[in-house]
Amino acid sequence: MHLAQLRQPLTRAAANSCHSVCRLPTTHSSVSATAILSEQFAHLRIGPTSSNVAVEGRRYASVKAQGAYRLKPKRTIPKKLGAKKTGDQYVIPGNIIYKQRGTLWHPGENTIMGRDHTIHAAVAGYVKYYRDPQLHPDRQYIGVVFNRNDKLPYPKDAPRKRKLGLVAVPRKVEEVEKPTVSASGLPLFVTRHETIEIPPPAVTTPAAAGKAVKGQGARVSASGAAAVPASSSTISASASSSNNNGGSSVIAELIKEKLAARAEYNARQSALRKLQQQKMLARRGTRVLRLMNNYSYRETNWEIGRLIGDPGSVPGTEKVGSRKAKFRARRRRRNTFLLGIKERKLAKADRREEYRRRVREKREQRLVQRKEFLAKQREAKKAKEAKEGGAEKVEKKKEVKAEKPAAAAAEPKKDSKTEKKE
Repeated sequence: MHLAQLRQPLTRAAANSCHSVCRLPTTHSSVSATAILSEQFAHLRIGPTSSNVAVEGRRYASVKAQGAYRLKPKRTIPKKLGAKKTGDQYVIPGNIIYKQRGTLWHPGENTIMGRDHTIHAAVAGYVKYYRDPQLHPDRQYIGVVFNRNDKLPYPKDAPRKRKLGLVAVPRKVEEVEKPTVSASGLPLFVTRHETIEIPPPAVTTPAAAGKAVKGQGARVSASGAAAVPASSSTISASASSSNNNGGSSVIAELIKEKLAARAEYNARQSALRKLQQQKMLARRGTRVLRLMNNYSYRETNWEIGRLIGDPGSVPGTEKVGSRKAKFRARRRRRNTFLLGIKERKLAKADRREEYRRRVREKREQRLVQRKEFLAKQREAKKAKEAKEGGAEKVEKKKEVKAEKPAAAAAEPKKDSKTEKKE
C-alpha cells in the first residue's frame, strides 16, 4: 500500500494505543510509553490477511439498499397524468404543464403539444387555463402569459404580445418591374392577335325550352345516354293513354317537365361547346413570340403544347377549370342526382297518396250509393207491402159484406108472440 493510503490507518492505530495506555493498570506504571508503542507497532500486520479492519481501510455502503419496486395486486404502473402546473404558476420553456391521453386540454397562447398530447410551455411566463368561444365553442385551452395580471384570450384585434416589446409589422415588398426590352434594345416578346368575334352565349328560358319540346320533343332512352327526337303527337298520345289508363295528369306533367329540362340542358351544353371551340380558335390566333439567345423570335414549347391540347383529347372539347373545379362540379352533379332521386321519391309518394285518397273517395262514394240503394229498396218494399195489405183489407171487407146477408138468410124467423112470452 502507498504511504498516503496508510495515513488514516496509522492515525487510528496510534489513537487506539494511546487509549490503551491511558487504561493501563497501576502495576505497569513503571513501563515507559516508548516500550508500549513499540509493542503495539509490533502487533500491526498490514496486508490482505490482516484482521484489523481499522488498519485495512475497508469501505462500507453510504446509501441504504432498497427493495424491488413491487405493485399491489390488480394495480398497473401509474401513468402520473394530470396537471403539473397550476394557474398563475411560473414556468420556463420546456416545462410540462399538463399530461393527458387525448386532447382534454388544447395548446393555447405560447404553448406547444407533444406527440403524446403533453402540453409544454414555449416561453417563460405564467400559466393560464381558459376558454376561447371565438376559436372553438367547446374546447378548453392552456396558455402562458408574460404578465401575471393578463387574462386570456386576448381581444381578437389586439397585437400579439412578445418578449422585448416587439410588435409584428407587415413587411413591405417592392414589386420589381419585369423588363420588356433587352440590353440590345430589342423587345423581349412580340404578341400577334387574330381578331375573332365571339358572340354571347344564347340564354334559353324554361318557356322557350317548353315551346321547343312541344314543337320537337325528345325521348330519353332507357340508359339515359342518348336522346332520340320524338314528335308532339307521341307525347300527347302517352299523356292521353296515361289519363285513359286511370293515371293522373301528374305523370304527364312530370314527363313534360323532364323533357323540357333535358332540352334546356342539351341546348346549354351545345352553346358551351361552341364557346369553348371559339375560345380555342382565339387562343390559337394569339401567338406570343419570344426573343431567343440567337436573336430570333419563336414560341415556347409549353405554348405550342397549349395549342395542341392535352394528350388523348381534342382541343376545345375538354372542360375548362381546375382539378378542384372538377371535383366541385362532380359533387354538384351528385347532389343534383341525389336531389332528383329524392324529388322523384317524394313525387312517387305524393302520387301514391293521391291514389289512396281517390280509392278512399271511391269506396266512400260506393258505400253512400249502396246505402241509398238499400234505402230505396226498403222504401219500395214497404210501399209494395202497404199496397198488398190495402188490397187484402178491401177483399176482406167485401167478403165480410157478402157473408152477412147469407148468414141472415140462413137463420129461422121467430114469431113475435113467442118472443114476447119468452
